[in-house]
Amino acid sequence: MRRSEIYLILVLIVFIAGFSSYHYIFSIYEVTYKITPDKLYADNNSTLIIEAVPINSLGWKAPFRKTYSEFTFNEGKDLVEIIFQDNNNGILKLRAKEKSGKVSMTIKTKYSLLPSTLEIVIEPNVV
Repeated sequence: MRRSEIYLILVLIVFIAGFSSYHYIFSIYEVTYKITPDKLYADNNSTLIIEAVPINSLGWKAPFRKTYSEFTFNEGKDLVEIIFQDNNNGILKLRAKEKSGKVSMTIKTKYSLLPSTLEIVIEPNVV
C-alpha cells in the first residue's frame, strides 16, 4: 500500500467514527428526571433538586449536552418555595414550607414529545 492510500483509509475511519459518535453518543433520544432526595419534610429547611438528564441512544447521559426545560406547577405551589431555577440547564431547586401535602408539576423539555408530570410528597415533620 502506498502512503496516500493509508492516509485515505485513516481519514475515512476518522470520519465514520466521528459520524457514529455524533449520532449514538452526543444525540439526545430521551430525557429523564433525577430527583434528589425523593421526598421533602415540612420543616422549612428541607430541599429537593430536580434535574433534567438528557439520555443518548446507548442509555447513558449524553456528554456535554443540556436540555432546556419549562417547569409549571399544577397544584401545591404554596407548599414550596423556589430557591433556584435554571431553565437553560433544566435544574430546579425547591424548599418545603411548613405545610405537608403533595406538589404536582409539569415539565416540558426541548427534546420531549409530551410534557411529563411529577408528584413530590411533602411529609409532615414529626418531632
